[in-house]
Amino acid sequence: MKKKLTKLYCYVDESGQDARSDFFVVVSIISAEDQNKLRDQIIKLEHESNFGQKKWHKSRSPEREEFLELLMKNDIATGNIYYSHYKKRLPFFLPLLETLSKAIEMAAPENYRCVIYVDGIDRQKAIELTNALRLKSIKTALVRSARDESEPLIRLADRWVGCIRASLEDNPKSKDLVAKATNKNYLKLV
Repeated sequence: MKKKLTKLYCYVDESGQDARSDFFVVVSIISAEDQNKLRDQIIKLEHESNFGQKKWHKSRSPEREEFLELLMKNDIATGNIYYSHYKKRLPFFLPLLETLSKAIEMAAPENYRCVIYVDGIDRQKAIELTNALRLKSIKTALVRSARDESEPLIRLADRWVGCIRASLEDNPKSKDLVAKATNKNYLKLV
């Protein structure tokens, strides 16, 4: 008997393409849950906390760390957030591919299909990433672009990518938060 097909949704953001960064960080949120429920939880918390739809770099400390703490406290996306970081001197495409493929392999049941959204990816890179994932035996349709202005789960990935990058740059608050989230299995290093 064939196992039921599970539809996974993946939301990906990265940081580190700029020259100032020594690291390249990728965050992938992978979930088979009800996506509308997950979005609603994030939007509700953004509204209730007055954090709004701010990106990591457009918000200030301590409000951004407090918002991530609230996400963990409210158990929003717990265990669905995968990340990795790489020392720079490599093209952004490789860390994106490696992180995404490893995270999907960790999260995916036996019979699955992925729908993948990457923040701001252009059409040509989306096709290249789709083909590269398929070569790694990842079952996916065409990778799609999404913007954090309109997709709460991309905003969530953006906030964690910013926090992880700050922790790698020795920001003490971010370091503590990433360590806490990883120890609680809220974040998973791939």
